[in-house]
Amino acid sequence: MHNGVQIAVNRRRRTIVVVPERGDDLYFVYLLVDRGDVVRGWTVREYKPEGAKEGQRIKVYLAVRVEALEYHKFRGSLRIRGVVVEAQQDLEGVKGRRHTFDVLPGREIEIEKPEGYPMELVDEVARLAAASMPRALLVSVDDEEAAIAYVTALGVEILAVLENRRGRGDAAESKQEALGPFLKDVAKVAEQYRVRLKPDRVVLAGPHLYIDMLSSFLKGVLSPQSSGGVAGVYEFQRSGKFEELRRALGSEAMDELMRTASDRPELIAVGIEAVAEAAREGRVRLLLVVDQELKEMAEQLSEILRLVFAAKGEIKIVPAEGEAGERLKAMGGVAAVLRY
Repeated sequence: MHNGVQIAVNRRRRTIVVVPERGDDLYFVYLLVDRGDVVRGWTVREYKPEGAKEGQRIKVYLAVRVEALEYHKFRGSLRIRGVVVEAQQDLEGVKGRRHTFDVLPGREIEIEKPEGYPMELVDEVARLAAASMPRALLVSVDDEEAAIAYVTALGVEILAVLENRRGRGDAAESKQEALGPFLKDVAKVAEQYRVRLKPDRVVLAGPHLYIDMLSSFLKGVLSPQSSGGVAGVYEFQRSGKFEELRRALGSEAMDELMRTASDRPELIAVGIEAVAEAAREGRVRLLLVVDQELKEMAEQLSEILRLVFAAKGEIKIVPAEGEAGERLKAMGGVAAVLRY
């Protein structure tokens, strides 16, 4: 998969080989790993051979059965804890002990799923990962403020808001002079984020005059619109340019759920019990699940997902962050559109 997390699935062996390329790809690895899975890969471990006075940290290839996951979005870290179930032959006494894997960008891991796991769910996560492109650094500006935001399939994160305290100028010439120092400051901050986040593109959004002026300090794709600043971030989000990313957010599926709820409320199931009952009857056409619930209600949801896939229903994983996720969380994290 170009420029993102690489996912290769072997259905017969029920294994998934994953190579995260950037920090935020760890989110998709987090979605793929569940308690009870076996995770294999190269890792660093303290090892003390028999008779040695001191242990040493060595690179080893291990497999652990997963007991817990720790994912920190803003730190960009994913740790997998579990009991070692496979170890290199030369490592005595390691099997049966606990180990923590630090999953890092560029480092391959293999995830083995238990019997009966719906491997189609992996396809849905892979689709979500693929749709997370492009990742844009959005710089939304007018003569009063600038907002810098990171736009991905996971939603929009406002990184910084800068106010223009230097005055705006009146005539065209003086406006250029008055805004120059402010726009230079904006460009400097945006450049720091560009270096750190390595987005696929930088987008300059706002009224034409201001983005045109900003473009002499900061390279980016110009996206003229009526507002800049924080309001401009939301205008960009609502515009057609954000459509690809909105699809991945599950917004369209959420819109369909809400439309059906108002037109034919009897074709909606909300909450885990109602959805489970509809799934057992083969009535679920479209299932929406907040990604957090995949972790927190893994056992119950696994059975529902299996039933929905078996009945050729569609499944949408909706990130908790973002408008669609907030609305779905308010419904208990799980909802469905029914066939009849």
